Amino acid sequence: MNRIIYILLTIVFFQLIGIGYMKIIDKQQKDECNTPKLNKLVNESIKDILHASKKLPQSTEYTVWDKEIVQHIGQKVLQSTEQQIWNPKEIKHLSQKILQESKINSIAITKEKKIALNNINLKRKPKQEKVKAIKKKTIKKPKSISIDQKLEKYAKAKLGQKYVWGATGPNQFDCSGFTRYIFRSTAGIQIPRVSRDQSKVGQYIKNIKDLRRGDMVFFDTEKKFKGKVNHVGIYLSNGNFIHASSARKKVIITNFRKKPFYKRRFLWGRRVINTQCKS
Repeated sequence: MNRIIYILLTIVFFQLIGIGYMKIIDKQQKDECNTPKLNKLVNESIKDILHASKKLPQSTEYTVWDKEIVQHIGQKVLQSTEQQIWNPKEIKHLSQKILQESKINSIAITKEKKIALNNINLKRKPKQEKVKAIKKKTIKKPKSISIDQKLEKYAKAKLGQKYVWGATGPNQFDCSGFTRYIFRSTAGIQIPRVSRDQSKVGQYIKNIKDLRRGDMVFFDTEKKFKGKVNHVGIYLSNGNFIHASSARKKVIITNFRKKPFYKRRFLWGRRVINTQCKS
């Protein structure tokens, strides 16, 4: 930037020296006729330089800030030279004055630029902190879900699905088809197809009070109670079990206390998944 200022001032300086020299000659020769032509020549020469009609060398550091300083200097020169002819001493004084003023302006502009950049950085910092906070939240690992919780959640998702004898899913079930589908889909456990055979696999559970979430529960629902398995469901918690009901024609949840029939017809339970969570 300083290099450009010095080049511009040098050109203006020599132009003004030439003007002063020609004025001295004119005064000696007392040729007043040439004065208007000289003034016109000076003004045109200065305007050519300041309006970039004549190319000036530029460095790679030339910026908008430099351009503003050059324009400011140009305006000062034009204002000072209009309708005036200067001698060499006045030209030198003017050059020094302009140079000094340009340095002051350059320093002021540079400071303003730094302050503006600092303000921008200060405004950006809170946003960066928010982004970091969001990233920290996303890093948190989801809570692990146990097999029996997964089984309950998946079984409840089938509530209301239609009961169809012999159906094994995924949208229609009979009682044993429902239990077989849920255990295979959630825990990868293969159990027999019919309730009679399902009642023979896993850990035997005699009493209702010992049941845990995910245990199979078996019933004899025939009018004449014979103690033979003909219905199966999956125990949830608090006396609730989920099953495909032939009477209700859909998958429902039943409570032993609210439906004493199922409590009276309960035979036993079977545990095919390992869990430490008691209901």
